[in-house]
Order: sequence, then structure tokens, then C-alpha cells
Amino acid sequence: ERIKRGKILAQLKAFNSDVIFLQETHLKVHDQVRLRANWIGQTFHSSYTSKSRGTSIIIRKGIPFKQKNTLTDKDGRYLIVTGEIHATPITLVNIYAPNFDNPHFFKKSSIQSQDIITKM
Repeated sequence: ERIKRGKILAQLKAFNSDVIFLQETHLKVHDQVRLRANWIGQTFHSSYTSKSRGTSIIIRKGIPFKQKNTLTDKDGRYLIVTGEIHATPITLVNIYAPNFDNPHFFKKSSIQSQDIITKM
């Protein structure tokens, strides 16, 4: 697992992306520190109680993102982070949807997304 995570972080660094959205992170709350590296500035996570599901948002070091609000799903299915970059409001949404038809999930996540955006 450590070797695999190292390879993934190296590949993500090579992409040179400013913001990275990950799904199926399979990280418990106490394992989230494993997504740290010298090129990563900020990380946000939504975890589940077991080693399944999970979403993360990684922001590269040097990106002047100022976080305001974070909404996480207790089931590790979505993560919504609001903030600003150079005084411009931004909302980051990372959704790991169930692999079966679940209208309730989409309705719930849509309502919560709209709710947090309204509060900005």
C-alpha cells in the first residue's frame, strides 16, 4: 500500500495540476495524513468508517486558496469545499456516486451543494 501510494503521488505530481480530485481513497480519518507530500499545500477529505469509499481534494502548494466552508458526507461519498482564490469565490465539489441508481443520493447531494453555495 505504501509503495502504491508513493507511485500515485509521484504520478499526480508529474501531472503538475493545481487542484486534484480523488475518489475511492479508502482512507480512514486517521490515515488522511498519508496524502501529504512536499508539493501539496492543502488537502480535504471525506472518509467512511471502513476502508472503502472516500473522496479527497488536493491543492498544490503555492495556490492561494483560502478555505471558507467544508461539507463532508458521513458515508465518504462527497466533499464540498468553498473558498477564494485572489478574492474570486470558488466551490470545489468531488462526488463518488454509488454504482447503482440512487435518486435519493443525487437529490441530497444537489440540495447540500446549493445550500453551501448560497451561504458563501
